[in-house]
Amino acid sequence: MRTVIKDKLKNIIYTATFAAVICVTTMLVKIPAAGGYYHIGDAFIYIAGSCLNFPYALIAGALGGAFADMFSGYAVYMIPTFIIKACVAACFTNKKTRILCRQNFIAIAAASLITIGGYYIAEAVIVNSFTGALATIYGNMGQALASAVIFIAAGAAIDGAGLRDKIFK
Repeated sequence: MRTVIKDKLKNIIYTATFAAVICVTTMLVKIPAAGGYYHIGDAFIYIAGSCLNFPYALIAGALGGAFADMFSGYAVYMIPTFIIKACVAACFTNKKTRILCRQNFIAIAAASLITIGGYYIAEAVIVNSFTGALATIYGNMGQALASAVIFIAAGAAIDGAGLRDKIFK
């Protein structure tokens, strides 16, 4: 009984930590790009999905992204972000011994499509124009690419150091 409670508490702590890291890296770590910037928060959603059990990864991604929107003055995007980031985290698996595995490389592509499509739909609803929302597609493609590159680099470092199973299992 104590082990079950200990494991649940550990999962809640990891979830809250990832949510905080996702929120902070979304808000503060910005990569300059044409017409704006890319953030690295999505890369940490990918890592959360690769390290945490299924429901906890979804919660970390959804809350971290939604809180970043709220604290950054983009509260209008909180609900779409909550849904999109939960779906993004759901693409990844923590069932393998390494973060960089075949399933998670496929997950990068799926997460990218969810991000691009999800924010296109959200923007179309918010601005009431599916044509006007087309302008967001290139930025979201760049965001997905930047997140993938950072995820692969971080995943290689974590896998190389053998930290995933030491920390999360």
